[in-house]
Amino acid sequence: MSLSRKPEVTWYGWDGDRLTTIQTQQSRIQTVYEPGSFTPLIRIETDNGEREKTQRHSLAEKLQQEGSEDGHGVVFPAELVRLLDRLEEEIRADRVSSESRAWLAQCGLTVEQLARQVEPEYTPARKVHLYHCDHRGLPLALISEDGNTAWSGEYDEWGNLLNEENPHHLHQPYRLPGQQHDEESGLYYNRHRYYDPLQGRYIIQDPIGGDGGWNLYQYPLNPVQHVDPLGLSTMIIGNGPVPDNPFGHAAAANRYGLMSSGTGDEMGASVSDYFKKMQPRRDTWIWIIDTTDEEEQCMMNKAIDLNKKLKTINLGPLPVANNCFSRTNMIFEACGFNNPSMNTNAPISLQVLGEFYGYQRYIMPKGPFTGFPFKFQEVK
Repeated sequence: MSLSRKPEVTWYGWDGDRLTTIQTQQSRIQTVYEPGSFTPLIRIETDNGEREKTQRHSLAEKLQQEGSEDGHGVVFPAELVRLLDRLEEEIRADRVSSESRAWLAQCGLTVEQLARQVEPEYTPARKVHLYHCDHRGLPLALISEDGNTAWSGEYDEWGNLLNEENPHHLHQPYRLPGQQHDEESGLYYNRHRYYDPLQGRYIIQDPIGGDGGWNLYQYPLNPVQHVDPLGLSTMIIGNGPVPDNPFGHAAAANRYGLMSSGTGDEMGASVSDYFKKMQPRRDTWIWIIDTTDEEEQCMMNKAIDLNKKLKTINLGPLPVANNCFSRTNMIFEACGFNNPSMNTNAPISLQVLGEFYGYQRYIMPKGPFTGFPFKFQEVK
């Protein structure tokens, strides 16, 4: 008696950073997501036996196999295979062209004769379920085609599964956006590292180091409002007053570069070069907030759009009602970070934004710029 057995193998398919296919020796599970997000929309499961029934020979393959009396088949020229493939498509669509009918007639054949050789297509039986998710994209239920709940889960704020109803033993690995549940460890695989829902934190350091903030293991401090599939961060920058500007200046920055209005810098410019210019003249405070890659790209796109409009209308110096503080607030608000401040034109508004969403604040005294008090790396 042998104690060894053939190991089980699982194949995974990805579309960018999203897990779309899980295939085992028994079945294939495919996931369709909402466009541009990590929120699952549809689950499609197909047994391998059903998938095997879909395998068929093309018209060209069938004729080549049956083309000799000795049973060894023949090999058609590439041009003939191309013509037969096109003919098969036309037969299946019931739209055979006059060109195809003409060359068949030259061969002494009819469309009806060839149509009888076309193998029928088999539509496999599939189990289709619709995902019902919360506002963050966390799956709460799987709804079958007949409207019944086939799976449901209850979670706490940090994505920890409290209760699961799974009478049909469906495989549902998705948790908070970008996460897949690992059955062996109980952890959630988060693309770059693992997240522990019991602790509400990652167990592996942020792969981008200090770019993600001083706490290299942190998930968003408010997981009900924010999610973090990448573990990235954005800076809110407040430059202190100078003689020619008693109000100071506001800007923002993330790994896609600088976002600053009214300083002559291009959107996406080097953040380090900006600080080399500003720091010798003024004190600076920085709030770090958690952001996703999508939010960071959104902010940069909004900043570029605002800058284009500013150049088009040629206002000269920024007016009181449309200044660096209001524009920085607009960048964040356009991407889901609404400022509770009553006056987003005022310098204090950025402090309010940082207090509301930020998790770490740094003070950089005036003087030569020697680097950030945290690690920061821009996309080149």
